[in-house]
Amino acid sequence: MRNIKNALFALLLLPTYTWAQSDKVPDQSQDVVKNFDARLIDAEKVNVNPVMPGVDTTTKAQTYSVPNKVLNIEYQPPKMRPQQLPLQKLPPQYNGYAKAGYGFPNSPYGELIYRFGDPAHYLVGIKAKHHSANADKSLANQRFSLTNVEGNGTFYAQVGVAVDAKLGFENNQRQFYGYNHDKYTFTRTDTKQYFNTLSAAAKVYNSQKTVADVNYSLGLNFYNMQDNYANKETDFNIRGEATKWFAEKHPLTVILRTEFTTLSPKSDNTQNLNNIHLQPSFTFKGDAFSVKLGANLVSYKDVFTPLPDVEASLNIAGQQFAVFGGWKGDFTKNSYRNLTSYNPFIRPDSFKIENTQKLEYYGGIKGSFSFLDYSAQAGWSDNKNLALFKSDTVDLYRRFAVIYDTVGIFNIRAAATIHPSKALELTGTVSQNVYSPKKQLAAWGLPSLDVNVSAKYNIMSKGEQNAVVKASLYVQNGVPYAKSKTEFARLDPLFDINIGGELWFTKNIGAFLDINNLLNLKRERWQNHPSFGLNVLGGIS
Repeated sequence: MRNIKNALFALLLLPTYTWAQSDKVPDQSQDVVKNFDARLIDAEKVNVNPVMPGVDTTTKAQTYSVPNKVLNIEYQPPKMRPQQLPLQKLPPQYNGYAKAGYGFPNSPYGELIYRFGDPAHYLVGIKAKHHSANADKSLANQRFSLTNVEGNGTFYAQVGVAVDAKLGFENNQRQFYGYNHDKYTFTRTDTKQYFNTLSAAAKVYNSQKTVADVNYSLGLNFYNMQDNYANKETDFNIRGEATKWFAEKHPLTVILRTEFTTLSPKSDNTQNLNNIHLQPSFTFKGDAFSVKLGANLVSYKDVFTPLPDVEASLNIAGQQFAVFGGWKGDFTKNSYRNLTSYNPFIRPDSFKIENTQKLEYYGGIKGSFSFLDYSAQAGWSDNKNLALFKSDTVDLYRRFAVIYDTVGIFNIRAAATIHPSKALELTGTVSQNVYSPKKQLAAWGLPSLDVNVSAKYNIMSKGEQNAVVKASLYVQNGVPYAKSKTEFARLDPLFDINIGGELWFTKNIGAFLDINNLLNLKRERWQNHPSFGLNVLGGIS
């Protein structure tokens, strides 16, 4: 009887024992103390969507704990400094490039660029170029020649610092051919004008991101220019710049520029023009707007002049449409080198080097689509000591005297680049100036209207460029000149049509041809100085 009772008791315990063994961890024991009885205390209702945990197939013991509150985890979006995206894929990179050709009228051309080195440690390069033309058969002494050479290098240190350096020489020759050819005869030596310029520059900057997220640079620039009339100009300037980034997108920038220029003319009346610029600014960039607050503090002849540097933009429709406006001021040097680069026919003894003080207000629109980039703006600027170029009727060579005047300028300009297809690119710019000189009758030698339209078509084969066809149109109104002390007139306008192209026989060798001024218009950009007319240049590259 006792055995029967023990068997019945064992049968009653069997289901419970079997249930406990189903979840048993292998090779371990488990005791059931009491039945599971889960109850929730009164609390605020929280809706939680249950998710089944993954099956754990490990053999080690696990301990689970349920937190007694809900945790809110915030994920900050990645912060990136704004970068300008390229409009198109860059062409293949080569160590060297050479171009040589010849044209009409009597125009040899040559260009050479070569760079070598280890991009991780150093890069060294050389550049050389020559271009000249001679239309002496059509108009006596109408010719020019430009030759320059430059050596440059970049060196990268392991501490994240880089050094740039360059040394160059340029020979720029012009002839004074604007004289009365019916009345006077001059030899090439009589009318020859040349400028020899030796230049050097060095710059130290951080090549890697610093711990404090500060970009810095310190640059030195020097040139010495001499002409064949014993005029000499030297210029030495220092530029230091530091930018601290906040939150990876708001830059605080401080720029210090010192410019020291000395002109020693033939008359030994040495002139000095020294400027010191301190330019602090802070730019705040939001999701759809950007605001720059800055100043340009200029010291000149012991006179301190504070000028504004303020700009703001607002994206109305993303990248497609934005508005912008600004208020800026600066001092621009009218050095001998700058003036002769713009007008090579000036008289060096006719002027004194001066600063042009410019204060400008402007505003406009800009945008970008997949096939179109555009911008348009209008503005007003007040320009003190603006350089004007008036023909000197007393000078036998009919060179130009530099005259300074305060001129107000109302400007409207626009630019657009259109890509109807991957192969075709159309660009256009237009600028219209309305001058209001304070003393002079007109803004001597300065054009009011400039229009530039060009088209380029790339012919591709198997993903590589085999040929390029291009065309361009340049339009400029006639510049004003003085007819008398009380009257002025305008020269003929420019209407210049050009075509050209390139054809590549192999991946590295091709030919080029440029035909300029198809209408053969000998327009005078400067009074009594007609242009070459039709000119052609072709060769290999």
